[in-house]
Amino acid sequence: MDGTSGFIMSDGNTAAALGAIYGGVQFEAWYPITPASSLAEALNVYLPQLRKTPEGKQTYAVLQAEDEIAAIGMAVGAGWSGLRAMTSTSGPGISLMTEFAGLAYQAEIPLVVWDVQRIGPVPVCPHVPPRVI
Repeated sequence: MDGTSGFIMSDGNTAAALGAIYGGVQFEAWYPITPASSLAEALNVYLPQLRKTPEGKQTYAVLQAEDEIAAIGMAVGAGWSGLRAMTSTSGPGISLMTEFAGLAYQAEIPLVVWDVQRIGPVPVCPHVPPRVI
């Protein structure tokens, strides 16, 4: 019954956060949205332990933005200035981020966007009639 002895149990968002940390992330801007919020929360747990100078100075920034558009805008700006930048969101948030994602693509700005998928349908906009297939 000791088959997992010495191993760490983790969920996907925590594993993604640890991967980003070991990949060298320096900046993350995010806006709370289910189920992506725990990715940024895991960064807030592990970055203080894993990303400090020998003198104890932090070598990263994690900012909670006022909305999804601001979150990707901050990440694009950080990437443009040379930082290893990322943001995280889910389906509706990624829809709001498309303009800044297009800017980053066209300007060749390095950026990581974690799109944490939800299970189930996305709410339909009330002024658009549903399609019958």
